[in-house]
Amino acid sequence: MLELLNVKKYFKDNKAVDGISFRVEKGEILGLIGANGAGKTTTISMIATLSKPDSGYIYYEGQDIVKNPAILRNNLGYIPQEIALYPTLSGFDNLRFWGRANHIRGEELRARICEVSKIINLNENYLNKKVSSYSGGMKRRLNIGAALLHKPRLIIMDEPTVGLDVEARNQILETVLELSKYGAGIIYAGHYLEEMEKICDKICMINRGKCVLFGEKDKLLQGKSSLEQLYLEVTGIS
Repeated sequence: MLELLNVKKYFKDNKAVDGISFRVEKGEILGLIGANGAGKTTTISMIATLSKPDSGYIYYEGQDIVKNPAILRNNLGYIPQEIALYPTLSGFDNLRFWGRANHIRGEELRARICEVSKIINLNENYLNKKVSSYSGGMKRRLNIGAALLHKPRLIIMDEPTVGLDVEARNQILETVLELSKYGAGIIYAGHYLEEMEKICDKICMINRGKCVLFGEKDKLLQGKSSLEQLYLEVTGIS
């Protein structure tokens, strides 16, 4: 579905991404893990066609998205770290706004809002309230819902549980697992190895712009002590 081949992105002398390669298939959840500054967000921005690699290739369904970004953009659901919601509007009005931004109208939009509200577990009572009254976890779930209205085939989630308590984090993880049932490919970027263990099919660990570990989660966890030791070394770098 999505493939990166030896992708590089430099900022002057900083090798932000230095030859990363991996694949994501339909219905798979890929965990992208690494410390702050490891290169996760730069990698995500290139996949999302927000920036171009200096070299290497990114393919979606076998087509080069660097040369033709529109191939992916119509099929992409991008969920950034920042909450992209209007606090003075209700949850329903926020979903309606983002649905219209994706050219969805009328009965189709109402049907999609209903479907999405079930995935993110926000009922009509909550959707009718202003977003300013939401908890952090509810805002995160609504933020995810806004990116799902156009039925994207590839979903990118950049640290969706940052700043949340354990209960809210678990609700987000349950939402991610629910999304994978619909056949979307998911890239889940984060800091927490335990989150990757719960939801991911594959893990790509990034350090200083390089993929230092990549593979199926179950195989990697067979050597869990080595994996945890490597992750501690990665996160311990300043």
